[in-house]
Formats: sequence, C-alpha cells, structure tokens
Amino acid sequence: NIIGILLLLLLAVYFYFSFRKRELEVKGHKIRVPEPKIAFMQLALSSGDYLLPGTIIYLLLPSNPQLTLLHVLAFLALAQLIGLISTVPGGLGVFEAVMLFMLEPYFATVDIIRPLVLFRLVYYFVPFLLGFLTLIFHEFEERKETLKKIGRVTYSSLSEIIPQMFSVFVFLGGISLLFSGAMPSNPRYLHEISYIVPLPLIEASRLFGSIIGVLLLLLANGLWKRIDGAYVLSLIVLFLGGIFALLKDFDVHEATVLFTMFILLLPSRKHFYRKSSLLHQSFSRENIIAIVLVLVSFVWLGFFSYRNVEYSNELWWQFGVNSQASSFLRAMVGVFFLLLVLGVMKMLSPFSRDIHLPGNEEIELAKSIVKESQETWGNLAFTGDKHLLFDDRKKAFLMYGVSGKSWIAMGDPVGQSDQIKELIWDFYEMSKLHQGRAVFYEVSEKYITIYLDIGLTLIKIGEEAKVPLKLFSLEGSAGKDFRYTVRNVEKKGYRFEIVPPEEVTALIPELKKVSDAWLEIKTGKEKRFSVGFFDEKYLSNFPLALVRNDEEIVAFANIWAGGNGEELSVDLMRYGSNAPDRTMEYLFVKLMLRGKENGYSRFSLGMAPLSGLEKRQFAPLWHKVGSLIFANGDYIYNYKGLRDFKEKFNPVWSPKYVALPTGLKKSLALKDIATLISGMKDPFKDLF
Repeated sequence: NIIGILLLLLLAVYFYFSFRKRELEVKGHKIRVPEPKIAFMQLALSSGDYLLPGTIIYLLLPSNPQLTLLHVLAFLALAQLIGLISTVPGGLGVFEAVMLFMLEPYFATVDIIRPLVLFRLVYYFVPFLLGFLTLIFHEFEERKETLKKIGRVTYSSLSEIIPQMFSVFVFLGGISLLFSGAMPSNPRYLHEISYIVPLPLIEASRLFGSIIGVLLLLLANGLWKRIDGAYVLSLIVLFLGGIFALLKDFDVHEATVLFTMFILLLPSRKHFYRKSSLLHQSFSRENIIAIVLVLVSFVWLGFFSYRNVEYSNELWWQFGVNSQASSFLRAMVGVFFLLLVLGVMKMLSPFSRDIHLPGNEEIELAKSIVKESQETWGNLAFTGDKHLLFDDRKKAFLMYGVSGKSWIAMGDPVGQSDQIKELIWDFYEMSKLHQGRAVFYEVSEKYITIYLDIGLTLIKIGEEAKVPLKLFSLEGSAGKDFRYTVRNVEKKGYRFEIVPPEEVTALIPELKKVSDAWLEIKTGKEKRFSVGFFDEKYLSNFPLALVRNDEEIVAFANIWAGGNGEELSVDLMRYGSNAPDRTMEYLFVKLMLRGKENGYSRFSLGMAPLSGLEKRQFAPLWHKVGSLIFANGDYIYNYKGLRDFKEKFNPVWSPKYVALPTGLKKSLALKDIATLISGMKDPFKDLF
C-alpha cells in the first residue's frame, strides 16, 4: 500500500508541474514538463501498454477462481520492473522466471510456460516482424532504382553460369538415381507401396530409374555446352526420374530433389540456345573420367550391398518386392546396354563437318557473305590457305587453320549475327572431336561473352585503327602534312590509279618485281594466315591501288570493300626500292579521299600489334611485357613507329584479343599461332 501511495503521489507531482507549466533545472539542464494534454495522453498510453499485456497473459492462463486480473497485473508490474533492473534486452528470461515464481501457487509449470511463450510471440515477435517488414518496404521504396540495378547486374552475372550450374546439378541427380538403384530400399516403404503399385511397375521403375541416372550423366555435358536438345531431354528425364523414384520405393526425398531441379530448369530455356546434335557433342577427358568413376562406383556399391546374396543363374529371373539384388543386376545390364547402343550410334553417325581447303563453290559462297558484311577482314578467306566452316543455313562462315594441336580461327565469324554463337560453338566442338584446342585470333569485343562461355581466356594483343572518313580532309592545319605528301609525290611525276580485278592478271609480272623488292628490303619472307600474301589468284579477286609513273609501278595494295558502303581497307601492301618518300602515306591518303567520295563511312588501317597494353603496377604480366616490347623493341619490329604512323590519320582505336585455353595450353597455342603465321613447319606438332 505504501508503494502504491508513493507512486500515486509521484504521478500527482508530475501533473502539478504540467498544469503550472514549470521547468525543472537539474545540474544546469532545463527540463520542460509536457503540457496537460500531452501528459494525459502519456498516462492513457502507458496504462494501455500495461493493461494490454496483463490482460493477454490473464486470458491465456487456465481458469482459476483464486487468481484475478489485478493479481496478474501486479505480478506483471513486478516482473517488468525486475527485468528492467537486470538490463537484459526485453527482460528475456528474467521476466519469465519472476512470472513462474509468482504464478506457481496457482498453476502447474507447463500451464504457465505456454501462455508466457504465446505472450512473447503476440506482444513482442509479431510487432517486431511487422515493424521489420515495414522497414524493409520503406527502405526498398527509398532505394528502388539502385536495388533494381543491382538485381539486373546480379542476374546478368549469374545468367552466365546458369548452364554450368544446372549441368552440375543434373550430374549429381544422375549419381543419386544410380546409387539409389544399387542400394537396398527401406523394407517398410516397400511393404506399403506393394499394396498400391503393381509389381511389374515397381520392377520397371527400378530398371528405368538406373537408366535415367546414366542419361542424366550424359545430358549434363550437353547442358554445360548450352545445347537446346539437352535442355528439353533433361526436363523429360528429370520428371520421369522423379516419378520412378516414387514408384520404386517411395523415395520422397530423391523425388523432391528431381522435381525441384525440373521446376528450376523449366524457365531457363533462353540460356540453352545451341541448335546442335547431341550425338556429335564431344566429352572432355575429365568428363569421361567422372562418368567412368560413377559407373564403377555404381557397380561396386551394388555388389557390396548384396554381398550376402548367393549368385545363381536363377537370380536374373527372380521378380518380387524383396528381390532387390535381381533388380540391381538387370539395371546394371540395362545401363551398360544403353551405353553400348549410344556408343555404336555415335561411331556410325556421319561426322557433321568435312575438313578440306575450300573449293570454287565454297569460295563463291563466302564471297556472297562477305559482300553483305559491313566489315572487310572476311576477304582474308580468299587467300586459299585457310579452311572455311559454314553454319547450317550458309549465312555465316568462320575461317581457320590448324597448327600442331591448335585449331586457330582468324578473327570473328563473318555473316549474320544470329548465326555467330552456333558457329563459334561448332568450331569449338569440331576441334575437341579432333583432340585439338580451339583458339580465336584477332577477335573483337563483340563476342567476348561467347568465348568466355566455352571456357577460353582473352589476352589483348593490340588495337585496330579505323578512320571516320566524314572527318578526314586535306583542309586546314590538320591536313597540312597530308597536303605536303600529295604535292611531294605528284611533283616527282607519280600518280594514283585504281585497277579493276579483271585487269590485275596482266600486271602480275610487274607487281611481282615490286613485291620481291619489298621482301628484300624487309629481309624477310611472306607471312601467312593473318595477312594476305603475293598470289595471282588471290590478288585477282580485288581492285588494286597503284602508285606509278609513266614507266613503272612503284607501289600497290589490294582494296577490300565492305558491304553497304561501310568500310574500306587494304591488305597486301608493297613498294619497291625506287619508290619516293612517303609513297604509302600518299597511297592511303588518296584511297581515303576516294572512299569518302564514294560514300564509305570508315577506312581500316589494320591492327597495331601490342598497342594499348597497360603498364601499370598491377597490370597483368602480359601487358607489362607487351608494353615494354612496344616501347623498346625497335630491333624486333617497329611497333611504336607503326602506331605513330597510323595515329597521324586520327583514327578510332578498338582492342583486339586472342581467345585461347588456360594453363600450359595457352603457351602451346601462342607457339602454334606464331608457327602458322610465319609459315614454318613445327617439329613438335605431333607432341603438343
């Protein structure tokens, strides 16, 4: 009673100061007492906050005439006060201990704990959950755009590895089905399911469950390579696998996993875009080893599980719910029979690609595709030293050469962009089928994601220069040097001419003299593969740009023209020992002006090797070495001088890469590229 009276007096003093609107001063700090309206609201809210939990606990407790609401309110006040003094967050544990002690004379311990737990849930957890969800909603609304951007970036990053993730999951699903088929089932489940499922269906489910397991092992490889057929078959096989898991021994856990994979794989159709035959896909050495290990484990596990079963010929023909050893033997035979059939089909199926140098029909087909291409480097296909790989619709092609065990594609594929992905994958598969390694040399940024998808790494090897012809002019201070070049060369009696393809053959003897003189000046031999070389058949495909006087030709270059008037370029450039200074610059200037007059958008000056490599402290080692050679390697090749020459035309630079395997294979691939371009024979081609 005394405590109650003191508390009421304290409340009265509070309201006294509230009505008098006085301020209290404590150690120099002024405390303003709220106005009466606010004070009464505080009293109402605090009373409600006290009455509500007390009422909740009272209603949750069992009925007892000796316990009234006032008792519970008193116990609650004391428990809250002790919990507050303990400084434990929410008085957790302390509050419950006091309430147990106070209510123990009225109820059993179990009858007290249940209401207290429910009280905690209703009065603490539910408000906390509502507040937490409200906070999340508020923060999401405040940062909606940022979170959406993060979500898009995250999804884009994950989408690149979705096929590989499903490949691993499906492979593990195949292992699960095989191993469950080799192990004895739970007798209790078998007894129950025998009353629902007919015996023939149980036996068939055991057999087909193991067969589906080995199919999943094989389909995982197709999913890794994004083959659409593997996606469709995986959906069918996963769904059937889940059904057979239920029918053979009511394995709910295994069925749940398989059905979950089916549901997750179902909306991922867009990630499996390759239109390729499953029979023609290649298996890596690691993949084959993994499948063999799983099959060996399957056989060992089965024989180990049924080691106490005495073998006999009759065992193969025993059928029954408890004849699981017989089911395993039949499943083992079924699995290896399936592998035998698939192996024979793969061996007898015709190889989809015939490897040979292109004939006239293929050259003409390539010409028609190049004419539609806006870029010009596809004309390298007509040198005759590269194989051509066309897509199934004959709308795109890829040119490549073979050096050692490296299958080296020259540049990105040429043709319609919707066929490029499949063409890159086809080339990769073809190299694997011949136990080779795929390499893509001088590729652009356009298809980097596809090269990464097939497991290659990229190394920057230089930058390509392209001059916007709309901005190119001899006028003004920017064209001063070019005007001097034109006047100087023409003043000496030389002129610029373009010869059509049909007139090239007649000029071959004279052009050969210029080419031989150029090779003598450079003290080298013809390069191949990545550039054109002097060949009558090759040169007769293109118009030639000449620098000549009335007596002789002193320089020439064959002209590449892209489709739709987009790009102009040159490939084979040669000049003789008697050519005037700045002859090649003169030839370029005249060609660019001619291209601009004819409506071309840009002129490609080709690649500057090792250009644009970073030499920062933490740059890759290749960049540091490459930039060092670029700056100081004049005795090897005038890399910097070539870049400076092309820079005079104010071009737009774009990076060029080589996409190649990782590890030791990277060094071997670089060696094979150098061998192929130099035209030398590789003495180690059969070893590496």
